[in-house]
Amino acid sequence: MDITINQLDGATRELIISIPKSEFEEKLNEQFLEAQKYINLKGFRPGKAPIKLIKSLYGKEIEQDFIGDYATEVFQKAVDSKEIQFVGKPTLKQFQKEDEKVTFTFQYDIIPDFTLNEYKGLKIYEPIHRVSDEEIEHEILHRRLHSAQVLKADEIANEFFIVSVDIFKIDQTTKEPIPEVPPQTTTILLHSETVPTDLRNLFIGRKTGDSFLYNPHEMDSSAENEEVLIKIKEVHQLVLEDFDDEFVKRYTNGRLSTTDEFKEEIGYSLQEKWDLRSNDEMVKQVIKQLVESHEFDLPTSVVYETAMKLSEDFIKKYSDRYPALKGKKPSDVLEDFVPIAISQVKWAIIKKKIIEKENIQLEDYDIDSLVQEYKMQNPNLPEEEIKSYILNNKHITDTLLEKKVLDFLIGFAETIEIDFDEYEKLQEETEQEEAENESDINAEERQLESSEQTTSEIEPSQENEQMTSNTEPEEIENESDKAKVSSEVSGLNKE
Repeated sequence: MDITINQLDGATRELIISIPKSEFEEKLNEQFLEAQKYINLKGFRPGKAPIKLIKSLYGKEIEQDFIGDYATEVFQKAVDSKEIQFVGKPTLKQFQKEDEKVTFTFQYDIIPDFTLNEYKGLKIYEPIHRVSDEEIEHEILHRRLHSAQVLKADEIANEFFIVSVDIFKIDQTTKEPIPEVPPQTTTILLHSETVPTDLRNLFIGRKTGDSFLYNPHEMDSSAENEEVLIKIKEVHQLVLEDFDDEFVKRYTNGRLSTTDEFKEEIGYSLQEKWDLRSNDEMVKQVIKQLVESHEFDLPTSVVYETAMKLSEDFIKKYSDRYPALKGKKPSDVLEDFVPIAISQVKWAIIKKKIIEKENIQLEDYDIDSLVQEYKMQNPNLPEEEIKSYILNNKHITDTLLEKKVLDFLIGFAETIEIDFDEYEKLQEETEQEEAENESDINAEERQLESSEQTTSEIEPSQENEQMTSNTEPEEIENESDKAKVSSEVSGLNKE
């Protein structure tokens, strides 16, 4: 077996493997003998059809299947021999027969080598928000609503009502329901923040059996721009308890005794959520800065797999919710997710290098809180067994390790405190500016593409028109775990 490795770019390698033709044909003949056992042809006993006849009838299909399996085998041998480390899915680009040998040409990706730029002392904003009394009162009202008594009613007097409705698709001219389209039944909590104010106001003052027209597109641009008929089926009133010490005792099962204690606990809980949100925003800034400050070739197969996974998740989650996505396949929206995939893959590679350089590892104290959380849910499990489960779960350990890296980076960052509202306004302006710049770049690219297309139509091509025997590279398929490659950048295979 002759092995040659060529560097195509910083993250892509070409692997050329040559095998003596006699060895290939010996293996192929073994494949025909194996196939003979399962082929039944009229006039011959089961499994006894002549090899020559089998080759004339099924030779091409059997050989193609064999090439795919044999390609996996020789690729794995080369990986073992050369201690090749790769990520993503390698592909068989070309198979070629010659007089004395057969040649397999593969392409695979690696994690590129690059110089790690400065990652300590990043300048980032720390959005600050202090929970107000108004927010605490709003949360108290929310909890009172959840514990409210529900009584059947006839008329809707205010926003503290639950309404069951039928939504009819109508003829936009006659405004009458379309008979062949069944109504959609749903229940609406009028106080909910998800209910548009104009829709809520249309309900107030109406009774069971009343109906009215409404165009959801006015509040949701993704909805169809058509009026619907909403008919009220049932009305229930929410009767709220008074907010006093007795309510607090009942609501907390005696854990808290006074309204002041309740307010203090809610204030702490709300502040904790804001602090977590602030940390999330700092994380986004750190990742964005590091991704933008590093330039290197990316493993394209990993980018593709990541973009495809994002597309699949998006279609699965939103196809039933948005009419524009109905019937769409992940490949239809794949291009939209490539920039996100590039950023995610790039960050994963940078993060891995920081972990290696700083020798960041998980310690017992990194998982102690998680162990206790599992222990509360499974009190009969020994702590050592829980710890072993956590440390052997790659998804959990990767998540914990990423958090530790980000805490490390934020700890070394120069933070500038800024009001949350001001920060969000600044982010909107930045996003708008980036979108405008991207639009200008895309316009320039389209203009260049148009110019290149015009040139290619006028001038004859200087390229060799002969195509390779495999214009559609097939992915290496492999039944064994050995030749499968993790699509996660952090999980390098060394086979």
